[in-house]
Amino acid sequence: MSTETRYPPLPSSWADAMAALAGTAGTERFPGALRQILGQCCSFDSMIISRYDGARPPVSLYQDLDELQAAITVEFYASGPYLLDPLYQACRNGCAPGAYRLLDLAPEAFYRSEYYRAFYRKINISDEIGVLVQDGPERWFIVSLARFARQQRFEPADTDRLNAVFKVITAAVRRQWGQAETAVQGGPQDGWEDRMQTFGAGVLSPREQEVVQLILQGHSTPSAAAYLGIAEGTVKVHRHHAYSKLGISSQAELFSMATRHLAAG
Repeated sequence: MSTETRYPPLPSSWADAMAALAGTAGTERFPGALRQILGQCCSFDSMIISRYDGARPPVSLYQDLDELQAAITVEFYASGPYLLDPLYQACRNGCAPGAYRLLDLAPEAFYRSEYYRAFYRKINISDEIGVLVQDGPERWFIVSLARFARQQRFEPADTDRLNAVFKVITAAVRRQWGQAETAVQGGPQDGWEDRMQTFGAGVLSPREQEVVQLILQGHSTPSAAAYLGIAEGTVKVHRHHAYSKLGISSQAELFSMATRHLAAG
């Protein structure tokens, strides 16, 4: 009697997708083949692939958006908002490579954050998964899979399936665009948290800096108060003083000032 383990056959669509991925490596048809593979794991409406080198603006490697959407989602994003993107922050702050739903990484008050108000709500999507692929100490690829507005949000099973084939995704992306053996021009940079801690240095008090950083990360007044162990009214006072010292009057101005500081490194 044979003791050979019998495995159920893979669906023909998966085999076709794998063949396409292998056959298009190194060509301009590769992103389409990668999209086909990822589509076997979960449904999505758009895919954007970007490379991040330290704190430098991301480089768009692929996107399937129309001209108007691309102007906001790719070009405006790269002008500064990317620095406050929870997916980018996760890469900069030591998150393990893998597939994550945005809301698994975003702060509690994401929908009240300046990043959401200034950027995210303008791109007309209901949910996003980020596939985070590391290609060196300071270099990451993020494959962003999005569902448009009014579509059902992603479920944990979607990231589970993506993570089940994450090694395949990583190997394919690195083979296509990876340069792990090449040092990033300009050398290693400080971590995102280190640069954020210097925002307002010499102008704000340590507590005011903490409050400002929490605001930028998307914390509401109650959330910041709970995090710092102080009263909500005290948070408001620190925020008011910080804005006054920085010469600003709104979160939008704070966002703009912080992104310029972070981009300057």
